Amino acid sequence: MLTIFIVIVILYFILCKFIKLAVVLLIVILLAGGASLIKDPASMPGKIKQNAQAFITGSEQIWHKVSGIWKDVSDIADQVKKAPEEIKSSLKTAQEKTEKSSDPGDRKKSSPEKHPAVK
Repeated sequence: MLTIFIVIVILYFILCKFIKLAVVLLIVILLAGGASLIKDPASMPGKIKQNAQAFITGSEQIWHKVSGIWKDVSDIADQVKKAPEEIKSSLKTAQEKTEKSSDPGDRKKSSPEKHPAVK
């Protein structure tokens, strides 16, 4: 019961902030519209249509950029998922190559050189 009460209180405060934000934005939009109406009342419908078209065009451009970014991120995620397997396979092939090239009969036994002062 206490958990439900706490969740309700948290949601109440969050929604109050959103409502306040919406009211402030509405007031700002109305003030901006009123200011432009006072400046040039004759061309207001044309301005509204032009602004709406600019908003639609801008939102479409933003959507295309965001979707392109999402595609790039998913491609990178796929490459990151494949990277450990590729590293394992390259390490395995490198190990196989070193095992083939390191034949013990081909090497000379080297004796450590003595320091000149020891002689």
